[in-house]
Amino acid sequence: MKKLITLLAVVVAASVVYASEPAKPELRPAQKAMQARAGWMKAMGENLAAKKFADVAKDAEALAGQTQKIGESHPNPLAKELTLKVSGLAKATAEAAGKQDEAGVKTKLGEIKATCAECHAKIRDKK
Repeated sequence: MKKLITLLAVVVAASVVYASEPAKPELRPAQKAMQARAGWMKAMGENLAAKKFADVAKDAEALAGQTQKIGESHPNPLAKELTLKVSGLAKATAEAAGKQDEAGVKTKLGEIKATCAECHAKIRDKK
């Protein structure tokens, strides 16, 4: 009997804790894409610092593929241009990482960050 009461108390307590957590709204597709991009950029920076060029190239190729796909069908001409620019820069980053060109990777990552900042200033932050 004591075991049953203990089990029920645990179940009720867990239910209260779960129910009291605020529901997080689901992210829009654009937000999910931006989070993925931020993750790749962070990983590339960390992997570059650790001289893991193969991992930098892998993440750069993933960024290039995602931005190419999204950019090709983007309805906003400026966003399309900047997204495709990021794709090209990410491809160049992957190539530099393949050559283990640390300075080249740093330069391209800086150009990607600048392009992201330009897009945010001209499009995202204007909304």
